[in-house]
Amino acid sequence: MANSLSASLRENWSRDYQDTAEKVNVFSMIANYRLEPILTKGQQAHRPYMSDIVVNTLSSEGAFTRQDISSTDEYLTVDQEKEASFYVKDIDHWQSHYPTREEQAKKAARRLMNHVDGNVLGEYDAATYNLSDGDFAGTTGNGITLTTSNVGQIFTKARQKLGLADNDQDESKWAVISEEFYTVLQDKLADRESDLGDEMSRNGYVGKYMGFKLYKSNALGSSYSLAYDATTPTATNTVTINGVVFTFQTTIGSTAGNVLAATDGVTSLTNLKNFINDPGTTSATQVALSTANQNLLKGITASISGGATGTLTLKVEGKGSINVSETLTPAADVWTTGLQIQHVLMGQGKPVDVVVQKYPKMFLQDRTGYIGKDVVNYLVYGLKTFADGARRMVDVKILDV
Repeated sequence: MANSLSASLRENWSRDYQDTAEKVNVFSMIANYRLEPILTKGQQAHRPYMSDIVVNTLSSEGAFTRQDISSTDEYLTVDQEKEASFYVKDIDHWQSHYPTREEQAKKAARRLMNHVDGNVLGEYDAATYNLSDGDFAGTTGNGITLTTSNVGQIFTKARQKLGLADNDQDESKWAVISEEFYTVLQDKLADRESDLGDEMSRNGYVGKYMGFKLYKSNALGSSYSLAYDATTPTATNTVTINGVVFTFQTTIGSTAGNVLAATDGVTSLTNLKNFINDPGTTSATQVALSTANQNLLKGITASISGGATGTLTLKVEGKGSINVSETLTPAADVWTTGLQIQHVLMGQGKPVDVVVQKYPKMFLQDRTGYIGKDVVNYLVYGLKTFADGARRMVDVKILDV
């Protein structure tokens, strides 16, 4: 004989939802909003720059040389329209123990601003200057193998590049670093954590080192390069990007992730490039990915350089590091180890211009045919690194392994 009291046992619920892991936005520390007031209504803001003037020697007769001058236009376009929306049935909203609609709307707004953060940190490729393995007696363009021995030199070399560019020395210098970079720096300092300073803040600030304010971010840009030759990939060869598997097939079939292996290497890799950039479409050369896998590729774009032999390059924004792998039969078709790079940004002032015309804000909209509401969050913005901002940034290429 046994008691059965489960029907009378009380269940308890917490007062709120569990905490959600959130990326900390740092872009406001390196971006400026000077153009925002003039683009309240309008799509573009122009900032031209003038050509240079050289000094000539005046002739003995007093003749001088007139120099042609010109201006070059650069402009910021507000052309980014992003949304993060969802639906909640009215009955669920009324009966829920939690403010589900409101909490999810806040999360949506944070995700929208995370997206801007990733875009700004993705401006690494607009920087006039860079540091790579070549600055440390290695291969130019490759990532630097970060150690406690060279981490300090990265700051001194970045400072030198900024100084030689005739930048205003009074402008504050900063570095947006990754968790991995921060760990190596802490190892270098050992028990001298106070050298970084004790001030902490919500915008990712973790201290100061060698005159640079340090901001830690998990949303730094990264890039990866897959070499290819003229050989066509073999059927069932795979390329994996951030957990998403692309499978080459000589007959496209209907399995999600299939990509057509064409008659040569460059056409096959071009098919893969197009698939990465448009993963939700099924065509003669690809079978659309699931929604979950499409989401894993957000912030990742692909490009091809070279002809019959060349490189497929991934630019990754807002994710920090990702994992890549391949099972390609052609021996030359490999992810180049030295070009798996995390892009730490160093600079001074606020070199990236950002204009937000519409900040995220929740509004409710009736959903036709349903007893409930669409909860809509959207964002309208633009960004640009102008020429005078580009020379205030250094793209520090760190080997991502």
